[in-house]
Amino acid sequence: MRTLHLLSLLSIGLALPTTAQAQFSAMGGGSAIPFTGEGGGGNWDTGLPISPAISVVDVQVEVLEIDSVVIDGFQHTWAGDVQAVLFDPTGVGYNLILRPGYQNPDGANFGTPGNFVDGTYTIVENGGASLPTLSDGADIQPGTYNQSSSTGAVSWTSGNHNINNTPLGSITGPSGFWELRVYDWGVGDNGSFTGWTLNGNGGASGENTGSAYCFGDGNGTACPCGGNGSPGEGCLTTSGTGALLTGTGNAEIGDETFVLTVTGGPPNKPGIFFQGTSATNGGLGNTVGDGILCAGPTLRFGVNILDGAGSTNQASFGASTSVGMDMKYQYWFRDTANTCGGGFNFSNAWEVTWE
Repeated sequence: MRTLHLLSLLSIGLALPTTAQAQFSAMGGGSAIPFTGEGGGGNWDTGLPISPAISVVDVQVEVLEIDSVVIDGFQHTWAGDVQAVLFDPTGVGYNLILRPGYQNPDGANFGTPGNFVDGTYTIVENGGASLPTLSDGADIQPGTYNQSSSTGAVSWTSGNHNINNTPLGSITGPSGFWELRVYDWGVGDNGSFTGWTLNGNGGASGENTGSAYCFGDGNGTACPCGGNGSPGEGCLTTSGTGALLTGTGNAEIGDETFVLTVTGGPPNKPGIFFQGTSATNGGLGNTVGDGILCAGPTLRFGVNILDGAGSTNQASFGASTSVGMDMKYQYWFRDTANTCGGGFNFSNAWEVTWE
């Protein structure tokens, strides 16, 4: 089988000249491509393929521009089947990769039969190589590539199916859940990816909120006993939701206003916030108890009791870190009657670089 690995879309750190910004990197889980079935089911220009791979990242700042998109562990046979699209929280999409070589006059109508090879693939607005537009069967080797809205013979009509041809640096949007969707236009070839990262600039001057990763929503590591939460959350709890961890304020030594907040946990249960310097299992985490442990090694911050609405927060981290450190955070809490009866669970994880 051919393999498609869209692994790393590296940040190039673009900056707007008139607006102070904070860089963000938001990480999401992986998926099979297609999510279920054998792929296909779409008609070019009139209907998108059924069951695309979908993974979300939680961006906590207003997006002012996108630098790059990183897709990790992506495998797929027959590169000409693949269309990768970034969707903002309002449901507007932006082409990243468009079926290399599809309907090229010099080849078959199925796009290039070559493979995306295991490695790191970087999609940027410009400065990279052009994705192939010939149906010549050559593998697409790891490297940095420019985003594409043309197959060489066919150009996507911007706005078709609410998917636009907007350059990455011109993409803006609200905070919230941004999605990567990977469509498989052919039957008989498929693949998967293990995770992805959205890199960009956003927010107001002084903001440094970080980004969420390691979710218990079924897009990455599966929760124990099938207890997947909703997009962006941790594994399911007795409250009927997964616990959602977010960070706000300045993670800035000497001017610290950074606060971690948990919502959606089981009411009136004890728990602790903890931090680590590494993302467990490459950011996918490992199942422990009734949840997914995402950060380590750990430093604990003491007991925080979830209130009657299942919420709590934690502030004052500066003494436990130093300038330039990339810290990972998570909330670990008691949940005595959960899906697997393990007695405890975790929120999603949160990552921030201290300034």
